[in-house]
Amino acid sequence: MTNRGFSLIEMLIYIAVLVFMLVVIIEVVVSIARTDRVIKSARAVESSAVNTLERLTRELRAAESVNIASSTLGAHPGKLVLSGEKTTEFYLFGERIYLKENGVEIGALTASTTRVTSLIFRRFASSNIEGIRAEFVIESGTSTHYRSETFYSSATIR
Repeated sequence: MTNRGFSLIEMLIYIAVLVFMLVVIIEVVVSIARTDRVIKSARAVESSAVNTLERLTRELRAAESVNIASSTLGAHPGKLVLSGEKTTEFYLFGERIYLKENGVEIGALTASTTRVTSLIFRRFASSNIEGIRAEFVIESGTSTHYRSETFYSSATIR
């Protein structure tokens, strides 16, 4: 007589192996999702910073002077108004850095998924050089997948 089917012990072993494999697979999927959120937060912070720093540096080098009366220097939230062929303004509205040219809002320089928690402009000058040092903090993510970095840039005015 041949026995067909599985014994109770064999079934329990198969179920245990299956449960173990499912736990490992679920853990891998959760880990990948977590890593993806961390990478997205870092990418949002870095792309916002690069975009802002490039535009700020380009506009500073093209400007003729800093409009000190209209600018807010050395304090948060900072505001920078540059004079030259056009008037350029960098300012914080809500939690994003915006740009205006000749009084017309160009738009936000930082991504909607980021928050700027500090924006400070500092002027430096000597007898033949004038420049601006910008400092800002950009944050992105949630409490479990959070990224915050401080960025600095200095540029001289032509």
